[in-house]
Amino acid sequence: MTAEQRIQVVAHCLLNPTVRLGKGAAFVVNMPVIQLPCPEASYFGLSRWEVTKNQLDFPKYRRFCRRLFMPYADVIQQLAEEGVRIEIIGVAKSPSCAAEMTTIGYQGGEIKQCEHEHVRGRGIFFEEIESELKKRGIQLKMSDHKVEVCKSI
Repeated sequence: MTAEQRIQVVAHCLLNPTVRLGKGAAFVVNMPVIQLPCPEASYFGLSRWEVTKNQLDFPKYRRFCRRLFMPYADVIQQLAEEGVRIEIIGVAKSPSCAAEMTTIGYQGGEIKQCEHEHVRGRGIFFEEIESELKKRGIQLKMSDHKVEVCKSI
């Protein structure tokens, strides 16, 4: 591999929107890609509720995210050592897979319509990804893909 090569490491739902709450349009692939697993679908299942980052920020979920990412970190490290540029693409407003803009708010309790806000920052899974790759000395770029949610008619 040459230093000119790039690879995109993308959030799972960008290539498989069926796991995303509210679904959404698929991501267009134009270079080599690694599809990350979906931590929320794996941890909570497909019948989950919407949550905010602060609701996922607990030790067990962070450990789960770290374990889920380890095999991918090994491959990414090998690619980086070969000179491949790593670009990690997240999902804007995701509590797990945001690279630039996440969602905070509702603290839990009784089920009800909840207020939330969008703030600059990474989701829990992407924080764990960044931490692990930095420990390994891997240079990377992280950005969000803005997903347009498809509404049913």
